[in-house]
Amino acid sequence: MTERDIITAAYNAGVDEEYNRLISSPLFEAEFDLITRCIEKYLSTGAVVIDIGAGPGRYAEFLLQKKCHVGLVDLSEKSLEAFNLRIDETLSEKVLFTQTACATDLGFIGNEVADAVLLMGPLYHLTQNIDRQKALSEACRILKNGGYLFAIFMSTFDHHTHHHCTKCNGFSDSFEGLLKDAVTVVNFQGYDVPQYRCLPEVAVHTTEPLGFGTIKMFNIEGLGIHYSEKDLLKFTGEEAKQALFQTLRKNCESPEMTGIANQFLYVGKKSKPQ
Repeated sequence: MTERDIITAAYNAGVDEEYNRLISSPLFEAEFDLITRCIEKYLSTGAVVIDIGAGPGRYAEFLLQKKCHVGLVDLSEKSLEAFNLRIDETLSEKVLFTQTACATDLGFIGNEVADAVLLMGPLYHLTQNIDRQKALSEACRILKNGGYLFAIFMSTFDHHTHHHCTKCNGFSDSFEGLLKDAVTVVNFQGYDVPQYRCLPEVAVHTTEPLGFGTIKMFNIEGLGIHYSEKDLLKFTGEEAKQALFQTLRKNCESPEMTGIANQFLYVGKKSKPQ
C-alpha cells in the first residue's frame, strides 16, 4: 500500500473515533477551543473557507454555524459521507462542496476564491517535502490576496518518547537536542500511519517562500502536554475545564515555548505578488 492508501484506509476505519477525539478529554476540548478562537479572530461572517483534510468535519460544522460558506476536501470518502449525514438542512445550504481528493491536487477549485484555507491534517501526513510544497502552493492559489492559512504541524518535541522515528534530518540551532524534522509512525485503526514532524522555524521556512506572511504560531496543548491522564481527571467539571482553557490560552503563544508541545498552529496571510 502507498502512504496515501494507508492514510485513506485508516481514516475510513476511524471516522467515529476521529470525530469524537476533540471531546474525548479536557485537553482535546482545549485544543478545539484554542483553534476555533483563533479562527474566529480573523474570519468575518459569510467568509468562504476551504477545509482541506476536513475529516468528518468538526471544524467545518463550527464554521457553518458561524455562517461561513465551507468546502470540504478529504481522502476519506467515509468521513465526508458521515459529515453529509450529520449536517442538517439549514447548515447544508452553506456547504459549497464535499470532495474526495488529496491536498496536493485541487484543480477542481478555482483561483483566489477563498477567504481562508484550513490544513488541519495534510501537512503532517505528507512526508515528502515536495508534496508539502504542492499542498501549500494549492492553498495559496485558492486563497484571495490577504486570505488566511490555518495549518497544523506536529512538533518533534515529543517524538522520541511517543513515536517510532523512521527518518531524521539534522538538529535545530534554537532547540538544542531536538530534531529539526522527522518522520514518525503512529498506529491508528491497525494501520501504521506516517507523520511528518518539524520545529516552528521549519514551518516558517516552508510556508513563507510559497507566498505566506507568518502572523503567529502557538502551541495547541501548551503546558497541558505534561498532564497525565490522572491529572486531567481534575478538569472534568465545567468550571475546572474553563480554568484549564484559560491557563493554556495564557501560555500557548509564549515565544520561548513555541514548539514545546505535540502540535502547533501556524497562521499565515497570503501576500500580494511582488
